[in-house]
Amino acid sequence: MEQMAVLKALEYIRYTESGEKSVLVHTDSQITLQLLQNQKKHTHLIEQIRTKVIEIEQHKWRVEFSSIKAHVGHRGNEMADQSAKEAANNKSIEGCNTKTPKRALLCELKEQSVQQWQNEWDRSSKGAITKSFFPKIEDRLKLRLNTTLNFTAIVTGHGNIKSYVYKYNIIDNTMCPCKKGDQTVDHILFDCTLLEQERDKLKAVVTRTENWPVSYNKLSIKCYKNFKEYINKIIWNKE
Repeated sequence: MEQMAVLKALEYIRYTESGEKSVLVHTDSQITLQLLQNQKKHTHLIEQIRTKVIEIEQHKWRVEFSSIKAHVGHRGNEMADQSAKEAANNKSIEGCNTKTPKRALLCELKEQSVQQWQNEWDRSSKGAITKSFFPKIEDRLKLRLNTTLNFTAIVTGHGNIKSYVYKYNIIDNTMCPCKKGDQTVDHILFDCTLLEQERDKLKAVVTRTENWPVSYNKLSIKCYKNFKEYINKIIWNKE
């Protein structure tokens, strides 16, 4: 809107053919001044301002821009702020800029993409264990995952987990090396005695804010760092 104000001020000028005249535009928008000085930037409004400046200079007028501080009592600046507030609250005034900013458009497209991804994720009948760890696409995208074989195995239920390998007749039983139950994701996270010491460390962190046992989702999202450290301690029995 500050750039639009600069453009409208320049459009307000009416030329006279006799003698040289000058125009001095005051603005508290530092980004507008920086964009005007940077010839590599070609946003829509900045290009319109440049075009208008060229047009004015062709009539032997000189155009200059001046930076002023906002909210320090500068009369013209205070009048501009007051006019902007009045216009913003006046619903009968037709907008002078109907173009959507590029950044806003990109944010909107990103939101739509994430929502579409979420809908497809919700409808999918596959990846049940992974869904338990990452039910919300938005939460997953906020994480910077450093995946390892152990991490991938746990959050998918695949890999070296004996209950998974057993389904393909590669091994003849699903017993965990701790001999206390079938080796499943749930057993590894909450019951395997071989990981008892590491689990106590993880549990100490989790129980500061959550009850134990905790959901897969809270382990992977809220306690990601400690969760990753825990599962990377797993030593698989490959027999």
